[in-house]
Amino acid sequence: MITQNDVIYFILTDRFCDGDTKNNQGVDKAHPSRYHGGDFGGIAKKIPYLKNLGVTCLWVTPVYLSIGRCGDSDGYHGYWALDFEKVDPHLYSKDPSLAEGSKEYLKKLVNKLHQAKIKVVLDMVVNHTGYHNDTYHSYSDKKIKDSWFNPPRSNGDEVKSALSGLPDLNHDLAEVVDYFVNNILDWIEETAIDAIRMDTVKHVEPAFWYFFKSYIRGKYRNITLLGEDLEYDVYRISEYQKAHDFDTLFDFPLCSVMKEVFIYHGPMTRLARPRLSDNEPKGILDMDKDYTNANRLVTLLDNHDLDKRFMTEILDKVGHWDRNLALEIFKTVLTFLFTTRGIPQIYYGTELGMEGRKDPDNRQDMPWEKFARGLEPKEGSEKEIFNHLRSLIKIRKENEAIPYGYLFTLYVDTFIYAYIREFRGNTIIVAINNGLKEMVYSCSIPIEVNTNIPPRLKEALKKRRVLDNLLDPNDSIEYENGRIQVKLGRKEARIYKLRLK
Repeated sequence: MITQNDVIYFILTDRFCDGDTKNNQGVDKAHPSRYHGGDFGGIAKKIPYLKNLGVTCLWVTPVYLSIGRCGDSDGYHGYWALDFEKVDPHLYSKDPSLAEGSKEYLKKLVNKLHQAKIKVVLDMVVNHTGYHNDTYHSYSDKKIKDSWFNPPRSNGDEVKSALSGLPDLNHDLAEVVDYFVNNILDWIEETAIDAIRMDTVKHVEPAFWYFFKSYIRGKYRNITLLGEDLEYDVYRISEYQKAHDFDTLFDFPLCSVMKEVFIYHGPMTRLARPRLSDNEPKGILDMDKDYTNANRLVTLLDNHDLDKRFMTEILDKVGHWDRNLALEIFKTVLTFLFTTRGIPQIYYGTELGMEGRKDPDNRQDMPWEKFARGLEPKEGSEKEIFNHLRSLIKIRKENEAIPYGYLFTLYVDTFIYAYIREFRGNTIIVAINNGLKEMVYSCSIPIEVNTNIPPRLKEALKKRRVLDNLLDPNDSIEYENGRIQVKLGRKEARIYKLRLK
């Protein structure tokens, strides 16, 4: 089960690490849309790296046997399934004691990750098969019937139409639903995964989720269901928690607002409203009550489906020559991501500020050549980002206020956002300056008069008074006269912790 204390690391297995060259059939690393050789052995090899970074949960792309080549591209990513019951041979090292495509190959990897106390999210697809190429038509062990598909449509129906031309399965048919719920149970029971990342949920007929709730959720409440709806409307995403019993979804609405605010210099009030009157427009976090539980949403900056990696979008805005400013923005938004509500997800390479435009450019190989001893980057901005992100993960793990606590807005205007997180006495205050200039004067942030904050928190601040900057041991502030004073540099965020006596 994924908890609010987890940090998810997402990899495209084929692009992460090549652990066994013997399974590199058709590999062409010079071609951006062909197989590049990443496999289970590569993941196992990099477990020490994942532990050093501090992640607690690994999300891997689908492992299904793929249709292989279609046009000029390979199904290296796993979303073009040929057989939903077998593991693709590109991903494992052959074991003569196991059947070809056995789920046991994945289970062995899961066991290694579990031994390292890393949970596993398995990406699954129920909406479509791979393209019906010659490999698909000639496959002798086909389980999917020709009658199971929706007819090709072009009327804009996002449920019944083919996504990117992929043959669309009809989950209004009982036999289709029955096949896939049992298929999912097989993967759960035979591989010991901890969670499912369900692909393209808005394109699946609603009837499927009724059976999923009854058949799978009822039996395996410990298996987290994480849904992917690439949608920026809070109400539409929240319906999957309300109506279909999803544990969590990707918080694309917050992702969009983070870009607007931190990259395009939008007002910080887009994150949260000042709460000075009832007439203010809501920030994105003020809409959290629309979810069943916003604290369990998975927050992110980038992934394999978005148009650009976050660092590339920053550089496109500020200019590729101003990498110092880009670095400051990137570190600031990472600080926000890891201290706001939700479960943070890192896309492989984000910890280095990896760049990339739309697919396939945002799916480049993990640049292990930048590392010393395979655990930490050698130098430069990659090292600075890596160290900052690792510090944020450590701070998050050591302070229950961040994953579990209240989030109260203390102060927000166009440039400044300050908020408090608290859980059972563990108190964190985050202050962010999103401006392009250093603050000339300190910002006085009132706490005593904030009626949203429980008296217990105010009394704790009065008694202890001193807050230490967790990102800089030489910096601290005091709580005086019911308020704190902060003065930040351009595009800077600080994390303050109430000092215990």
